[in-house]
Amino acid sequence: MQVGKEYQHLEFFNKARTLKPAPCFFLFGPEFFLKDKILNLLLQKFNKKDSDDFDTVKFYAEETTATSIIEQLEMSPFLNDFKIVILKNFDTLSKNDKDMIAQYLNHPVETSILIIDSDKNDKRINAYKIISKNSISIQAKSPYGIQDILSWLKNELSGKNIQMDNETANLFASYIEPDYLIAANELEKLIIAAKNKNIITREDVAECVGKSRTNNIFDLQNALGRKDLRSSLIILHNLLENNESPIFIITMLTAFYRTIWKVLILKENKVRESEISSVYLKEIFFTFRNDYLKFVQNYDLFKIKSIFSNLLQTDIALKSIDVKENILLENLIFNILTNPGRY
Repeated sequence: MQVGKEYQHLEFFNKARTLKPAPCFFLFGPEFFLKDKILNLLLQKFNKKDSDDFDTVKFYAEETTATSIIEQLEMSPFLNDFKIVILKNFDTLSKNDKDMIAQYLNHPVETSILIIDSDKNDKRINAYKIISKNSISIQAKSPYGIQDILSWLKNELSGKNIQMDNETANLFASYIEPDYLIAANELEKLIIAAKNKNIITREDVAECVGKSRTNNIFDLQNALGRKDLRSSLIILHNLLENNESPIFIITMLTAFYRTIWKVLILKENKVRESEISSVYLKEIFFTFRNDYLKFVQNYDLFKIKSIFSNLLQTDIALKSIDVKENILLENLIFNILTNPGRY
């Protein structure tokens, strides 16, 4: 990939293995999920794990100035080969600040990489024109239909070393809304439900991904995070009526409460919320990270320990005793939300 050229997101993903450093990577477009994925890929490529705290800095345009950003770019890296500066919400910078960033890129520091996240790339504006000239630009477009979802799915399956024939892929794409985040969530759920098989069949998709579902596992997680008993039970019933796997529900709730537990530990150790969000919740899509910071206000470590015990007992019961699955899961929800903890 060359500086000064513009690439669609799929082309970028396909060429990422041969990607070389550039003064700036300019991510633009409305698709936040894809931009977050591209950002993570760039960090994996150019950032050494042990240097995160020293050589990677993130700015939000509405909270900073071009002067502060350029000061960081002009600093030498400490442990990494490159100083990496991430600038979110570029469009909200003032005209003067945008111009300063653009002028910096005319004479960038060789040991620094700037990653810009922008909603648009308006080349009628001089700053955008200069930035595009000195960057590898990657456009993250929203899907317009099934074909875009199919192209995305092919790329994802290849990266995960999973096979799915054309008929099955078309069935998957036809079942979901044209939205990459929804598609990613459904694919993750499908892989778990298929027990991590290397080949996913039409039957797997038909059983796991349904058009008729009005709720999904993430709705249940959110209701539990809010400690909303009524909504949690309604969503649980909806999931079970639409043949959601009880084991999948247990798996996803365990992952959810593991994240809550991690955040509680970090807060107990006086780690700032901004650091928790940016450093320790990378597996959570960035627009949902603040939700977890709110959810932990409803829990404490004593309660989480009890919840893990309840999840384990329910998992064992589902696999070993002859009791209706809905009763076991309803009892689980009651135990999670009504037993002693923080109120």
